[in-house]
Amino acid sequence: ARARHADSLYEAAGEELAKRAPVDVLAKADSQILAEIVDRHVEKRQRRIQELAVVTSNGKLLIYDTATGSSLRTVEAHNSSIACVAYSFDSSMIATASHDHTARLWNADTYACLHILQHDRLVWAVAFSKLNRSVVASCGAENTCKIWNISNGECLKTLEHNSI
Repeated sequence: ARARHADSLYEAAGEELAKRAPVDVLAKADSQILAEIVDRHVEKRQRRIQELAVVTSNGKLLIYDTATGSSLRTVEAHNSSIACVAYSFDSSMIATASHDHTARLWNADTYACLHILQHDRLVWAVAFSKLNRSVVASCGAENTCKIWNISNGECLKTLEHNSI
């Protein structure tokens, strides 16, 4: 697995790195060295570590570069106020929760909507599971928390709770 990861970095770094660092060196490199290679050779846009997602009361998802403060993207995400936003742990997806009775999953590279997750009332919060990376949870004003499959948008379970 480590060698496969090194091969990916090797390819991403381009021809210059290929001339200077053979695959066997990358395969034996520790995580700090691999992180340095990524920092120096992989485009910042590909890393997403400098991106910040911000939501608005008019349904927009705003993406900023935290290093420069510049706006990278504005997405017309919902028809109403957005209450919550979260990145998946691998940063490949963004989830939003809205007063339009939906949570939505977005591709973090293209900002295309992947799934619309329907609730009966306002959706207050979204969170990706740290233990099960194939699910996302959304909680709404109908006193439910729904667990969704991120691959197909299917509701796997509805948990009822008392409002605080």
